[in-house]
Amino acid sequence: MKIADVTALVMLPSTALATCGTAYSSSKIDGTLLRAVVINMGTDATNITATQYDQYFEQGSALEGVKALIAAGQVYINLWSIPSTEASFKSSSDCLSDGYTLNQVAWLSSNAMAESWLGGYKAETAEDSYDAAALSVITSIVAGLEVRFWDTNGDGYTDLIDADYLEGVTVDTITENANGTFSVYRGNIDVENKTPYEGTIFEAECFAGSGIAIEAANFDTTIKSGDVCLFWYGPSGWAMERALEINGLFVDGADHTFYDIAGVTYEDAMLFSRDNLFISNRPGEFTDTQKFFGLTNDTAAGLDVSLWLVPVTNAGNSAAFLTRAVAQAQAELANVTISADGSDVPST
Repeated sequence: MKIADVTALVMLPSTALATCGTAYSSSKIDGTLLRAVVINMGTDATNITATQYDQYFEQGSALEGVKALIAAGQVYINLWSIPSTEASFKSSSDCLSDGYTLNQVAWLSSNAMAESWLGGYKAETAEDSYDAAALSVITSIVAGLEVRFWDTNGDGYTDLIDADYLEGVTVDTITENANGTFSVYRGNIDVENKTPYEGTIFEAECFAGSGIAIEAANFDTTIKSGDVCLFWYGPSGWAMERALEINGLFVDGADHTFYDIAGVTYEDAMLFSRDNLFISNRPGEFTDTQKFFGLTNDTAAGLDVSLWLVPVTNAGNSAAFLTRAVAQAQAELANVTISADGSDVPST
């Protein structure tokens, strides 16, 4: 997926919820950008403590440099700082009640019963110390998202880190509210056929019913029904913008690995919530289906796809793909011998 510049949407200082962590003083970092790391993409590493980034830190070690910046309160995600110390965390009622949250989901919290800490992606990792848990937050930013090293004092080394944590959602309905805000509705979950946890985890509640309210200045008005969008929560509230599709012939791909569109390989990224994307929009299922029905690299048919399936229906191409898939499935079923009582079915 191509991601538009998230700084393009200037956030309003309005109805932000109480949040653990200190907000950065403005909507843009004041400093010189030394390096932008796109996690696990191309030659960039899986996290920012890799030795290839040692040169950007005064300590001569990316690991030690990142630890020092956390302790100084100079590591930000979506412009919210990670609390610098255990004492700082415990001095905040918001931190104690909700943890350090990204998009209103805890990524760092205290497990008082076990006298331990939970940190990292969705606070899934148990750590013995606050410092280790805080470190796991910034090192768990998922593939495809950007982390930036900034020099704010002119010494040539990183003294502030900021990162994006963006997520995706398929848009069904957009509502412009009476107060000028916008709300997005994801669409109904198939209650009868849903998985046990579908609709109960991650951010589904943000887009159920009337949806969360997004300030007009934080909302990309080019968004329309059927689009896949990126959303995040910053110091002034929720923001959303349209994701840009990659359109072309589907050459090859592998679930959770890569997608080759028109000869260009795009690596898997972002761990989209299953609640926020319909199953037909999930790139893994889409790739598996294309390959199962032999629809890959079909230059003769000339049918293009959109990476992440934006827009959802892709005009007439979707109908053509479906027609061919149904015909192939019916042909396979025509060669199946149906057993009367199962006695002639091999056990293996």
